[in-house]
Amino acid sequence: MDPVSDAIDPSWWEDVLAAASLDDLYGPPELLSTHFERAAADLAVTGLRGLVLQVLAMVSSAMLNAEDWLEPFTPAMQFGGNRTVVPADLDSDQVVLLSRIAPMVKRDDLRARVADVAWVYGDRSDIAMLDRAIDAYRAAPLTGDVWFSVGKDAWVRAFVLAARRGADGQARMQEMSDALKAQVLAGQVTDNFITVGFAETLRQHRRVDAAGRAEVREALFALAAQASSVNPRLSRHLEREALAWLGGSDAAAANAATERVARTYVAEADSRNQMDPKAGALVEGHFLEKAIAVLRTIPRSYRLEHGLDELIDDLRIRLRKSRESSMEQMMRIQSDPVDLTDAVSSARSHVSGHEEKFDALAAFAMLTPPLDETGTRENAAKMLEGSIRHLFESSTFSSDFRKVASRPGSSGQADEDALWAEMVRTVYFHSQLIGKGIIQPAQEVLTTEHRFSRQYMVSLCVESPTVPEGHETLWGEGLALGLGGNFGAAVSVLVPQLEQVVRVMLRRHDVHTLFVDEHGVESEKSLNALLNMTETEEVFGAGMVMEMKAMLVVQGGPNLRNDVAHGLLDDNSAWSYSALYMWWFCLRLVMWPVIKMMDRARTQPAGPGEGSMANGEADPESTEETAEGIAAGASAEDQHHEG
Repeated sequence: MDPVSDAIDPSWWEDVLAAASLDDLYGPPELLSTHFERAAADLAVTGLRGLVLQVLAMVSSAMLNAEDWLEPFTPAMQFGGNRTVVPADLDSDQVVLLSRIAPMVKRDDLRARVADVAWVYGDRSDIAMLDRAIDAYRAAPLTGDVWFSVGKDAWVRAFVLAARRGADGQARMQEMSDALKAQVLAGQVTDNFITVGFAETLRQHRRVDAAGRAEVREALFALAAQASSVNPRLSRHLEREALAWLGGSDAAAANAATERVARTYVAEADSRNQMDPKAGALVEGHFLEKAIAVLRTIPRSYRLEHGLDELIDDLRIRLRKSRESSMEQMMRIQSDPVDLTDAVSSARSHVSGHEEKFDALAAFAMLTPPLDETGTRENAAKMLEGSIRHLFESSTFSSDFRKVASRPGSSGQADEDALWAEMVRTVYFHSQLIGKGIIQPAQEVLTTEHRFSRQYMVSLCVESPTVPEGHETLWGEGLALGLGGNFGAAVSVLVPQLEQVVRVMLRRHDVHTLFVDEHGVESEKSLNALLNMTETEEVFGAGMVMEMKAMLVVQGGPNLRNDVAHGLLDDNSAWSYSALYMWWFCLRLVMWPVIKMMDRARTQPAGPGEGSMANGEADPESTEETAEGIAAGASAEDQHHEG
């Protein structure tokens, strides 16, 4: 059968639309697709009728990306390597069939889609088809229910198509601009956010002269003033849209409008606090944060002239009180207890019974390997698959009521930020479990059966290729402090020293670690910058880099490096399992190459080291001695110190 030669009866799809009983006369074409697909699958439907219904099902199923000229239609669903159909899947005969169907379709939303696809994927010299698509798109009524579902995309698509239509397209764009402008000028507070939508679309695709822009701007400012007392959020959006129309033409007016935007946040904070002084504290804090942030964007001269710095100070005091109240209202969520009995028993037996203190210390340092980055990432992705946590904004507060981390919610699948946040949580919980169930009980046995002096630990640091030359005493002191249970002092010493270890190890592998500014001044990169370098994973391994990031420099984690560096480490954090874990992490870093040298020396004469920290080998530039010399030297110096 030749589909082009047979007659087409509009009742084929009109009957389907009537049976669908759709209430809205203009809606998303995707809602029509299932009805066409079901009708096409009817065994009684054959021949050209079946082909017509099938092509209508295909063309209506895709989602419209109104402003994407190259790929205007995307699949309604994608899963794995599969997706639903898109108009690009149509063959040439189906596109020709669409061009015949388009003039017969009465329903505007369906006609817009059919004509658009027929023109985009068919004969682009068919100006009548292009005009048919433009006019059908702009037939979407300018009402709230339609605008927020499909109307805005339809009008934007009409603008995009008309812009490529030449002089006739310019005329259509002007008609559309005039219609949107009239809606903005007639806007009322009761219209809610649709006026903002009209103004935004008009601004982005406008055909408005200077006088018309001034009219729109003043109308938006006036409407924002009316809404300020009844709907601060609406007022804020109107002010911001008016600011966009203002541009940079009037700095004083822009500053005044920005101040009004900030005050809408304060008004919302007041409203939430009045509604529920206890439960509303957390929401109140959010609006106070936004108010302060907006006020800070206003030039200082304007703030001084209008007393806004005093307002900022008052808001900061209020914000602190609000956060304090919020934390008092927070509920502690506890999971079922984890049985660590077997882990504790295994850890204790692992370090117990060694005659030589070095062997006991080596066993302690090797209690558990670094986390696997790939496995942690995969597990985090699985956790997010079964959770809606990533859909919501989350904030992390410190014990002194500072907001130290914030992550916006995502409307779809978990993004990289949500995945990384989950990985940080995994590393943190791992450190707590390992600290409590393995490291702490093993340390109790280790320090009961053996005594490790500061000089002994310094001697080990002298022999370890990990410790930079000239830093051995600091490292030895830090490790000894941790063995004695003084974890706060231990991490205060070791965490800053760990940054230098990362730096030195990178240099040994010919990696440049300096930052040079525009004046040629050289500065050392921070730990955060060093850990983000791809070479760092090659030297230390992805797992150890992940642990250092999560424990030391991420605001949503323990953030030990920054807390130590800025004097924010308090007693609770200093003697926490996080501090215990990082002290042990440093011990493992120091002991690993020494243990490897011991293992090699027991099987063969000591030779030049190979590899990197990622596989536990000593650095190739390090000076190694025999295993017996390392152990004997540490023991002799320890005895001399004790004598």
